[in-house]
Amino acid sequence: MATKHKKSDLALWLEGALAHAGMSQAELARRLSQHLRAEYERSQVNKMVLDRRVMTAPEMIAIEAITGYRLPQGLRPAEAPIEAPTLVHVPLLDRVAAGKLKQPLSQLPVEDLPLLAFSDLGRGDWIALTVEGDSMDLIAPEGATIILNRADQTLVSGKPYVFSDRGEMGFKVWQSEPPRWEPRSTNRSHSIKFVKSKRDAERMVVGRVKRTVLDL
Repeated sequence: MATKHKKSDLALWLEGALAHAGMSQAELARRLSQHLRAEYERSQVNKMVLDRRVMTAPEMIAIEAITGYRLPQGLRPAEAPIEAPTLVHVPLLDRVAAGKLKQPLSQLPVEDLPLLAFSDLGRGDWIALTVEGDSMDLIAPEGATIILNRADQTLVSGKPYVFSDRGEMGFKVWQSEPPRWEPRSTNRSHSIKFVKSKRDAERMVVGRVKRTVLDL
């Protein structure tokens, strides 16, 4: 009986990086091509995941930057020195409905809005919103603050997003089959919002929710 191959720590880290970013192997290949200015295909990433291809130091550094998933100290190449966590100041822009769609309230310039400080968000166009309603209380209860990246509008099934429909905003989880925005709530009265296609949903996306914060 053949012995099952045990994956290296580096291959396991890559699996974790893809899961952390909600990114497919094909998407990572596309992003690596842009980042390293070389041609990458999904098959190359798949070989890295299966531990059948050695990952170079530039690839490790690029994958860390693309996915926002830090390399453990024992795997970090000399070319990737440990950096201090970057502090990002995020404007608390508005309230967002976790229930019925609601028009945005804030008309203030961004420079006049309160700022919240967060570390380890990575690159992006970040804003903070306060949750109203309980349709997402399993992820972010009413009164919680959600941090979303307006630069990340790629829909990944099972991930939470803020979206806008005819000028009104909502906070839900995207599911692709069939295409729909779903609540995540202890209150079962909340309904699912179906859309015609993923392309229609992509036009609605404001940004992907990265973090939730709740003061106790």
